[in-house]
Amino acid sequence: MICPKCGANMIISKGVCAKCGYDIEVNRQTRKYSCYFYNRGLERARNRDLSGAADMLRRALKISKKNVDARNLLGLVYCEMGDPVSAIQEWIISRSFLEENNPATQYLETLRSNPSKLDNLNLAIRKYNGAVDAVAHDGDDLAILQLKKAVSLNPKFIRAWQMLALIYMKYGQMDKARTCLRKTLAIDVTNTTSMKYLREIRAMLRANRKLKVAVEEQEDEQEAEVVTTKTYASYLEEQDHIDYRVLISLLIGIFLGIMVVYFLVVPGIKTGMRQEFKGTQAEYAEQMSKYLTDIDALEKEAQSLRNKIDMQETELEANAAELEDLRDKAGGINMFNMTAYYLNLRQKGEATKDELFILQKRINAVSQEELSNEMAKQIYDRVLADYPDAKSVTMTSSELYEKGRALYDKSRYTEALEYFTYSYEKSADNEKNMYYLARTYQLTGNNTAALRYYNEYTERFPEGEFISSVNGYIKQLQQ
Repeated sequence: MICPKCGANMIISKGVCAKCGYDIEVNRQTRKYSCYFYNRGLERARNRDLSGAADMLRRALKISKKNVDARNLLGLVYCEMGDPVSAIQEWIISRSFLEENNPATQYLETLRSNPSKLDNLNLAIRKYNGAVDAVAHDGDDLAILQLKKAVSLNPKFIRAWQMLALIYMKYGQMDKARTCLRKTLAIDVTNTTSMKYLREIRAMLRANRKLKVAVEEQEDEQEAEVVTTKTYASYLEEQDHIDYRVLISLLIGIFLGIMVVYFLVVPGIKTGMRQEFKGTQAEYAEQMSKYLTDIDALEKEAQSLRNKIDMQETELEANAAELEDLRDKAGGINMFNMTAYYLNLRQKGEATKDELFILQKRINAVSQEELSNEMAKQIYDRVLADYPDAKSVTMTSSELYEKGRALYDKSRYTEALEYFTYSYEKSADNEKNMYYLARTYQLTGNNTAALRYYNEYTERFPEGEFISSVNGYIKQLQQ
C-alpha cells in the first residue's frame, strides 16, 4: 500500500508508515466520516434541499479536502443556486487533485463551450453588484431595475431574488416580495433566509390587519351613538302630552347637536385617528427599514469575511497541493511538513505553547535549498508572519515529556513520538522520557530505533525504574 502522506510503500497489517510514522487508521476514519457527510449531502441535494446539501458537503471537505466527489457535487449545488463563481472554484480545486477521469473537467468544458451562457451569468453578477452599490447610496429604484435584469439573465440567482424581495418589503409591496421568495424556495426548498423573510412578511401583515380592525371598530361606535340619538328623537315625537313648541325646540337642539358632532367632532376624531395611524405606520416602516438595513450590513460584512477566508483557504490549499507534488522533486519534504502543520494550526485557531514549539522545529528544519523555490519562500514568509512567536518559544525537556506522555496515554503514538524525540534532544538524562521514547518507537513499528534506545537506557540507568521491562523488550526484539 502507498502511504498517503509520504508516498512510500507500507505494510497494511502494521498500520503505520515506517518512513514517516503516518497512522493509516487516521486516514481510514477520515475517509469514512467524509463519505458519510457526502452521502447526506447527496440525499439532501436529491430532495432539492440545496442549502442543507451545501452545508453537509462543506463538512465533508473540512474532514478530507481530497474528497473529489464531494467537491464536484458542491460545485453543482452552487451552480444550481445561481453562484457559478463558487462552482468553478470548487471544480478547479477538484481537478488539481484528480486530473484523469474527473467529471469536473467535463463541467468546466461545458461552461466554456457555451460562452453566451457564461457571459449572461457574469453580467447577472455585475448587475447584482451594481444593485448592492445602488442600495448603499439610496438608489432603490435603480437597484430594482438591476435586480430584475439579473434574475432575467440567471433565473436561479437566489441572492438576487432575496434582495429584490427585501426592497419590496421596505416599500410595503408584500405580494411582490412574497412572489420573489417563493421563487427561491422553488429552487432551494429549505432556504433559511427566504423562510425568515416570509415570517417577517406575515408578522407585518398581521400588525396592519390589527390596526385596521381597531380603526373600524372605533368608527362603528361613533355611528352607533348617532343612531341612538335619532331613535330618542323619534320616541319624543310619539308622545302626545308634550307641547309641540317644546318638542320643536328639543328637536332643533338635537339637530344642532348632531350637526355639531357630525361636522366638527367626528371629522376631528377621524383626522386624529388617521394621523395616529399614519404616524404608527411610518414609525413601523422606519423601524422595519432600519432592521432590513442592519440585516443587509451584517450580511455584507459576513459575506466579505467569508470571501476573504475562502480566498485564503483556497490559496493555501492550492499552494499545499503544489508543494505536495514538488516535495520529492525539490527535496522539499521539510517544507511540506512545515506547511501541513501550519495549515492544521490555522484550521484549529489559536496555537498553544507546545504547538508553537513543534512549528519552530519544522521551520528550522527547512533548508536553504528548499527555499530556492519562489512559491516555497512565499509560504515560509507567510508562516513567520502569522506565527512570529514560533521563532522565540522555548520548552524544557520535562515540559516536552509531559506533553508526549499525555498523547501516549491517548494512544496517539505518532504525535507523542515527536515530543519524546525533542525532549531527548534537550536532555538525554531524563529516564522516563528515554523509556517512553524507545517504547513508542516499538509501538509504531520502528524496532531498530527502539532497540537502540533500550540499549542506551540500560547503559545510562542500570538500576532504573523500568530496567526489568526494558530487558524483557530487548530479549523480545532480538529473537
